[in-house]
This record gives sequence, structure tokens and C-alpha cells, in this order.
Amino acid sequence: MSSIHPNSATATSADWAFKQMFKLEADCRSPVPATQVQAVGQFPKLFDQFPFPTLVGSAFLKLGDLFRSSSNALRFHIAQVFEASSKHLPQITHTDELLKRVLAVLYSNDPIARVLALRLIGNGSIVFAKYPETQHGVLLRFQSTHPLEIAAAVQTTQSMLKYSPEFLKVVWETVITKAGDTHMLDSARTQLIRSLEHAAPNLQLSVVLYDHCRTWMSHPESSIVVQNATMATWKAIIQPHNRLRVEDADFVSCYIQHELASTRRAALALIYKWDPADQSSDISAEDEVDAIRDRLVSFVRREYGKVTGSIDIHCIRLALAVLARIEAQGEYPGTPECWELAEAYSSWSLKAYCGLVSEQASVLDFMQTELSKSAMDSDQGNDSSTQVKAGDKVGHLDRLDRKYRQLVSGALLATSIAKVLNQKEYIEAASDILD
Repeated sequence: MSSIHPNSATATSADWAFKQMFKLEADCRSPVPATQVQAVGQFPKLFDQFPFPTLVGSAFLKLGDLFRSSSNALRFHIAQVFEASSKHLPQITHTDELLKRVLAVLYSNDPIARVLALRLIGNGSIVFAKYPETQHGVLLRFQSTHPLEIAAAVQTTQSMLKYSPEFLKVVWETVITKAGDTHMLDSARTQLIRSLEHAAPNLQLSVVLYDHCRTWMSHPESSIVVQNATMATWKAIIQPHNRLRVEDADFVSCYIQHELASTRRAALALIYKWDPADQSSDISAEDEVDAIRDRLVSFVRREYGKVTGSIDIHCIRLALAVLARIEAQGEYPGTPECWELAEAYSSWSLKAYCGLVSEQASVLDFMQTELSKSAMDSDQGNDSSTQVKAGDKVGHLDRLDRKYRQLVSGALLATSIAKVLNQKEYIEAASDILD
């Protein structure tokens, strides 16, 4: 049994490397399965130690021959080698010859063998994706009735699209049809839907995909997993030429109160791509815009009601940013609610950092307490407001401390909202917070 010893004094020449490759090839054809598997597993080490184009190309062709003639068990391990050594694949000069060996298995009568061939092609997409023979072979696998084969075709398609955007035009109709098939496994549908993000640079395809995303989201049989994937793809194709419509933003905003954090985040990330300025002159859209605004305010207040450490500041930032755009475009009396909410979090984080607020008190409790104090002081004609600085904190807190992170998050949140509102008084107030 041969093995590679990276520190061996003899492992310094190309001659030794080729001798080692021939030994591994001999072991790969051993009648003992364990010896075959161990030998195949040595190839990635050989490629890393001796990345010679001639050796790499020759070794992969030998692996291709072995893949064509071996059992499915060994084919699985050969496909693993292609994944582990994918960075060496571009050195192969006779890729077409290697592809012929793999396609021979892809068109076999054994569905498991075809699944393994698809997996190998997916792992080697960096060199295989551009070939029409590969694209056609993968496309045919979608017609299979074997669930594992369809799943493998989906995964391979997703991998190939990374290296061959033109492949999307070949599989477009098939992928759209399969992505809308509610009888498919959610895992396969999710992968297909996410693979469609590659349509973003194509104006024609992204416009068509927009309507499909809306349909998949509203379909009663679409699971939460599929809806999350759909919102991610929908977000990816939102471009200046393909804007999110207000009625769709209104529909998606219903998901920001969902019980799953992943769904809330996906919905807010999508709504963040919506520009209220597009509807600023549309009187008929006022009700929908107001509904979105109310849901955003309700979501932020709900987050503020949580205990310290449970608040999703990323979601709050997205929600308040959209809310600020809405209020910057519309005519709302009094102080913009986005600023009140942002300033409240900033004040709470500062006082929590300075030890003036209990860690158990939520931001919502803090807001209600401050509001009560302000009302009482107003009735008594007193001004009890005191400026608190972070430097008033006695002692030292590490910069990685949660309170410090909350303090920084609050300051950045207020600053970003003031920037969106673009009004002097709020920009100055944000500057005071930073000071």
C-alpha cells in the first residue's frame, strides 16, 4: 500500500511525483475495495504537493477512466476528489477528453451512477459548465422520475450557473417550471429558486422572474422555506429598471411580524429595496404606504419590548430606514416616528452603558418611563433633562462588551436615520449623540 509523505526527502522531483501517481493508479485497481478508496483519497494530497499541469492533467484523466469503469461506491469517492481538488482543474488541457469519460456514466442505465456523474460534474463546474454537451446532459436529467437524480440535477445546475451564466438561458423554462412545482421537495425548490438569482443582470429574464416570485410567494402551498428563498431571489433581481411595486411591498410587509426570525429578516431585506419615492405622487397608493408604515412601527415597538440581548438590531435598522424614507416623502405631523424610535434606542443604550437604566428594562419600558417623566416635568414647569455622556461611566468596559456594542449601534442607528430624513435639526441631534 502506497501513501504520500510530504516531508520525505525523496519527494522533491517530478519523476518521483509521476511514480507516486502510477502507484496510486495501481492501488485504485486493486481487488480490495478498502485499498481502492484509500488510494483515491491520496490524489488531493498529490495535487497539492505537486501541482504540475502535466501531472494534474494526466491524473484526472486516469480518475476519469476509473470513474467510467468502477463501482458506484468508488465513483462516490472519485467525485469527492473533484470537489477537494477543484482549484487544480483549470490546469487540465484535455478537458473534453475527461468530459467524455464522465458523460459515458451520465447516460448509463443506472440512476445511482447518473446521480454520481451529476455530482462530479457539479464539483467540476469550473471547467465543465461551458460545454454544451454538459448543459444538455444536465437538462435531460430533469425529466427523470428518480427523486435523487432530480435533486442532483438541481444541485449541479446551481453550481454550473456560477461559472456559466449563459447556461441559465438553456435551463430557464425547465427551472421556472420545476421551481413552481409544489410537489417537488422543498430543498430542491429552494435551490432552484436561489439559482435564479443569476437572472439579475438580464433585464428581460428579471422582469419575467419578478412576476413568478410574486406568484410563488402568494401560493397557498408554498412553505416558509420556499417563501424565504423566493424573497431572497426577489431581492436580488430588484434593479433600477425592475423596481418593487407598492402593492408588492405592502404584501411582503405582512411577513415582518412573522414568528420566524429568518422570515422577518428576508421580508425586511426585500422591503429595504423598495423606494417610497416612486409612489410619492400616486394618491391611490397612500393607503398601502400607510399600512406599510404602521406595520414597520409595530414591528420596531415589538422588538423594543424584548429583553436586553434579544433585540434584532439588524432588523430594526432595516425597518427604521424604510420608515424614514416613507416619512421623508410624505407629510406626517410632528416629529417623525422613525426619529423618535431611533433616538429612544440611542438614549436607552447610552444610559444602559452608564448604569442609569436597569439591564432588565426593555427599550419600550424606557420610552414609556421617559414619556411619563417628560409629562410630569412639563406639568410642574421643570426641566429635569440632563445630558449624559458615555465618559460619565465609572470604571472600564471592554469594547467587546455587549453594552458597548449597544451604545455604538444606537449612535449609528440615529445617525443613519438623520441622514435619510436629511433635515438640519435631526442631523444636528445625531451629531450631539456622537459627541
